[in-house]
Amino acid sequence: MMRSGCVALALLLFVKGSFCQRNVCGRATLNNRIVGGQSATSGAWPWQVSLHSLSFGSHFCGGSLINNLWVITAAHCFESFSDPSDLVVYLGRQTQEGYNPNEISRGVTKIINHPKYDTVTKNNDITLLRLSRTVTFTNYIRPVCLAGQGSSFVSGTRCWITGWGNINSGVWLPSPGVLQEVAVPLVSRSVCTKLLQPQAITQNMICAGFLEGGKDTCQGDSGGPMVTKQGAIWIQSGITSWGVGCAQPGLPGVYTMVSQYQAWISSLIKTNLPGFVRIPSAG
Repeated sequence: MMRSGCVALALLLFVKGSFCQRNVCGRATLNNRIVGGQSATSGAWPWQVSLHSLSFGSHFCGGSLINNLWVITAAHCFESFSDPSDLVVYLGRQTQEGYNPNEISRGVTKIINHPKYDTVTKNNDITLLRLSRTVTFTNYIRPVCLAGQGSSFVSGTRCWITGWGNINSGVWLPSPGVLQEVAVPLVSRSVCTKLLQPQAITQNMICAGFLEGGKDTCQGDSGGPMVTKQGAIWIQSGITSWGVGCAQPGLPGVYTMVSQYQAWISSLIKTNLPGFVRIPSAG
């Protein structure tokens, strides 16, 4: 079911241009969370964005700010949506209803789906959005760092997932629709493959969740970030992609592995590259 709805210590910032965002990406000065499964405080996840369709007038997917002009999200959010003029991106948003004093909005000039995105398998489930105007960073609006090519992901690493999606299958997030956060552990590729069938998990996917269930992303969270804190910064290793139901036992969530797309992202964002962080293997 689509969700239209992490890492070891980061020791090396690399690739030409990646230093453009090094001093700003992944900083969330208002975040002091330790446990998950709760409403997020304002400014806790300053890269989180809410994607809205003007035609439908509501939130349909999440995403992450990666520099002052670009957002990263999931390609499956745009399988039947291709008009950038119908898209509004909200940054600094806390609730889907009511007044958000730290919020700004931007239009979109480009929707760039990965050229090898597979609508059946959800392989390469990644999209870049170019905003209509640059944004100024604040404590409530700030880019996330991205896991770089060759990063390693250790099973059991605690990651955080965020979004405004359903709180259970078919159960809407109650009013006023406060941004939700929850911590989940990474699941090894071998375990995830056994649970979700070998053909389902590609080299471009990463899994996370409790094997007993209970905590997960759901419909409406798609495109949002999966991040972990290392030292003073937060690094995005996954994009909420797909799963079987929501928070079901033995069925972890599946995320697009961001580190696989450093070259593709860098080929499209020519200046002010995101802050890529290579995650070395443990030990």
